[in-house]
Amino acid sequence: MNILTNKRYLLVGVLIALASTYVSARGGGQGFGGFNAITKAQLESTWNGKAGPQHTAVRGVRVQWYADACGVANGHAKDAKECMKNTKKVK
Repeated sequence: MNILTNKRYLLVGVLIALASTYVSARGGGQGFGGFNAITKAQLESTWNGKAGPQHTAVRGVRVQWYADACGVANGHAKDAKECMKNTKKVK
C-alpha cells in the first residue's frame, strides 16, 4: 500500500512539473505573458503615413514592423503612385 501512495505522489509531481513547464513557456493566460497575436489589418490601421519602420503598442508590448509607401505591412511599393485606390471613378 505504501508503494502505491508513493507512485501516486510521484505521478502528481510529474504532472505538476509538466504543467508548470508549459505555462512558463507559453504564458498563463490573458494577463502577463501568453500569446499576443495581432493581425496584419490591425498593424496597417496604425500606419503613420510614412514608409519604413513602424512602432505599435499591442496589449502593452511594443511591436516593430515595416510599411511600404502604401502602408502595407511588409509590402514592396516604393512610390505612392503604385498604390491601389479604393475610390470609384466618375464618368
